[in-house]
Amino acid sequence: MGEWTTFQCGSCEYQSRPVRWGVGVHNPSRRFMPALCPSCKEYVEVDLTGADMVVDQFTCNLCGSEVDFIDRRDAYGCPRCSGPSVRMIQGSEYW
Repeated sequence: MGEWTTFQCGSCEYQSRPVRWGVGVHNPSRRFMPALCPSCKEYVEVDLTGADMVVDQFTCNLCGSEVDFIDRRDAYGCPRCSGPSVRMIQGSEYW
């Protein structure tokens, strides 16, 4: 099931835009995954629908730079202050 996720830093008050993560509820062919854009220093969503993970390059939907995918874990690094206390906030709605 796809969920909306926000990344929030406890140190500097950074908060990402809501990012889609997972497979769509109403359209299972839609797939999204969060990634970190090193250029614009944001957590962003990447559309994986129809993508080949081995061949395709994945870019930021805000600035077009290549992104780094992230794994699911308890805490993440902050793209703004580099603090280790960014946590995921799951939204109450599924997409």
